Amino acid sequence: MKKLILLLLFIPILSFGQTWKFSEGGSAFDGKYKTSSITGTGTNFPYTSPTLVVNKFDGEDLNFYISNGGFFQEKTGISVLWVFDNEPNTVYSTYDWSISSDGKILFFREFNNPDGSGKLQPIELIEKLTVANKVTVRMKDDYGSNDIVFSLSGSTKAINFVLPKEDRSVMIEKAITERDALNEIESKKQVVLDMLLNKAKEEMLSSSSLSMIESSFEKDLGMGYYNGMGSGDNYTSISVEGKIGDSMFENYGYVSVFYVLEDGSKKEVSGTWTVEKGAPVFQRMQEIKEKEEQRKALENEREAKLMNSLLEKYKRDDLISHLKENILEKSKSYSGKFSISDIDEVKIILSGFSYKKYWDCKVDIYLKNGEVKSIDNTYIYSSGRIELTKKDLKDLGGAEGTAF
Repeated sequence: MKKLILLLLFIPILSFGQTWKFSEGGSAFDGKYKTSSITGTGTNFPYTSPTLVVNKFDGEDLNFYISNGGFFQEKTGISVLWVFDNEPNTVYSTYDWSISSDGKILFFREFNNPDGSGKLQPIELIEKLTVANKVTVRMKDDYGSNDIVFSLSGSTKAINFVLPKEDRSVMIEKAITERDALNEIESKKQVVLDMLLNKAKEEMLSSSSLSMIESSFEKDLGMGYYNGMGSGDNYTSISVEGKIGDSMFENYGYVSVFYVLEDGSKKEVSGTWTVEKGAPVFQRMQEIKEKEEQRKALENEREAKLMNSLLEKYKRDDLISHLKENILEKSKSYSGKFSISDIDEVKIILSGFSYKKYWDCKVDIYLKNGEVKSIDNTYIYSSGRIELTKKDLKDLGGAEGTAF
């Protein structure tokens, strides 16, 4: 966008009256332009004769700015307030602007909408210049303020010269349509935000967590300060979860919070969250813990029955107990992990006969998928003091060095 300052091209040096001026011109470099302006009266010396300008280059957007209203720098708390005499109880403001390189001009890009959400475009403020008699502008920053009055007598003709009424109407209609669409999106986001916050309150998040998570929700939804920065995900709820057996959860209420998405998947909400005592998550986690304990008990019972069925052929309780212990340990080992329900058959090989008893016992575990998991030696006598003689082996139906 071209932001060339054109005032000296058409305003006589000795002219300080509140009269709208308009002119046109151009160059081979910048193209043709049309511009209109009014010099106002300020209260902050030496910026007592600021100028309000509307101009347009061919093929470019409108420029709307005030020059010589003060000296401005970034990060100094700049704001600009507007009051039209036909709307005495309404204050328009802008916090979206750009500064010229010499710090003497503010270009305006967006304005607040006192009547609702969304932002007003410059064309909408420019249109207001054509229907009021005067506008009072307060330009301020951390170092002071300047109250400026601009006469709007003759503004309609001057502004029509830069941009005809018909063109302005089209631009205003477009701005309103875009704002309505954005408002509808914001309304939908607000519904989702309210739903998420209500759920967080139902889950009894602590007051500090509620405050912080509201900001997280707004950021992820792209609301307020985070407008346009949302994740784009569609949230249907939140899930608050604790970790069973974790003292930070059980004693201090630290939890994880997840968004629930439309497809049922979950996405963690970044942050550190706590819940109050008696929060629903404690009861849910207790129920999960009890169900897990019941599941494990049933699983252990099934495993015990299956192991008994697989090992009952070895007849002796001490031998069966010894084999159970070693097989269960093997099933949980990092290198040979498997499920007891996957076992098809167990065979053992006794060897190392000395001092009238067998010392070594190899175990081969045949799985249903064809794999064989082996325990090379369970040290049957030295570990469990199980005395198996040759007669005992014969009674069991086996033979030394042979799997059975």
